[in-house]
Amino acid sequence: MSKLHIGQVNSSCERFMKTMQLGDVFEVLTFKKDRGFRVAKSTDNTFEIMQFGYIEQVTIGDIVDVKKVIKKALKVEFPRSNMAWVNHYDNVELINDISPKLRPQYSLF
Repeated sequence: MSKLHIGQVNSSCERFMKTMQLGDVFEVLTFKKDRGFRVAKSTDNTFEIMQFGYIEQVTIGDIVDVKKVIKKALKVEFPRSNMAWVNHYDNVELINDISPKLRPQYSLF
């Protein structure tokens, strides 16, 4: 689990989406870890983003669509936050399948 300044989250997410493999998921959480979003790579050029907290929604799209949703999610889910937690998981079948049993991969940011 890595801690990032909120200003670096957008560029880090964009950089990581370019290098993701199928089955990779990363999640960005607030400091209290009660709100955030998860991004999973579902096909070669399609991503799935699940936003949870104030707004519960799942969006599927390419990298451009997901970047727009991430930018909106940062404004909604992290309104007064300065720091965010980032986790990366690999070999995840479903985006909802992340549980405390899965070990996060070492920090990639």
